[in-house]
Amino acid sequence: DFIIHLPEGKNLVIDCKVSLTAYERYFNEEDENKKAKHLLTHLDSLRKHVKGLAAKNYQQLYQINSPDYVLLFVPIEPAFITAVQNDLGLFQFGLDNNIVLVSPSTLLATMRTVSFIWKQDDQRKNVDKIARESGKLYDKLVAFIEDLKELGQRMDQAQRAYTAAMNKLNNSSRFGDTVVGRAQRIKDLGAKTTKNMPPELLKTADEEEIN
Repeated sequence: DFIIHLPEGKNLVIDCKVSLTAYERYFNEEDENKKAKHLLTHLDSLRKHVKGLAAKNYQQLYQINSPDYVLLFVPIEPAFITAVQNDLGLFQFGLDNNIVLVSPSTLLATMRTVSFIWKQDDQRKNVDKIARESGKLYDKLVAFIEDLKELGQRMDQAQRAYTAAMNKLNNSSRFGDTVVGRAQRIKDLGAKTTKNMPPELLKTADEEEIN
């Protein structure tokens, strides 16, 4: 009647077709002898139903994996209690056939267990995802550090190139031997210009001349 899906493709099947006609007669009977006979019929009916469920090929009937257990649902709680109290081997008989007898109260507990199993499975999957994402983050961090190191090396190279260029431009034992010095000399000789050399370059040059 119901298929309960579990993690890893497993299934539980709930069967609700148990007949409680004998229990109804047992419950309504006042004659003790007849009452005892109806009770035996009720117990026998449950055992026959267990055998019938065990013989079903659910994987072909419902296109599912072979269920780990089939839950035989007894919808009337007193009918379930009466059966297990008067047939002490009934529950084990069901387990031996991969059938679990459940009542409204025990079915609810079973469904809560199924819910807990799914939560545990989700947590396990999240742990796996966190591990994968952490690995990816670590790899990205290593790559970022390598890029920073390469950037630092290129900045050092640029600084060295800048220093070399400035040396050629303005740093020399004699101001007149520098590019700036020669250009300024041309201006001083009367070259027509519209702009002036940055003062800090000339100041540096003057200091070097004094030294």
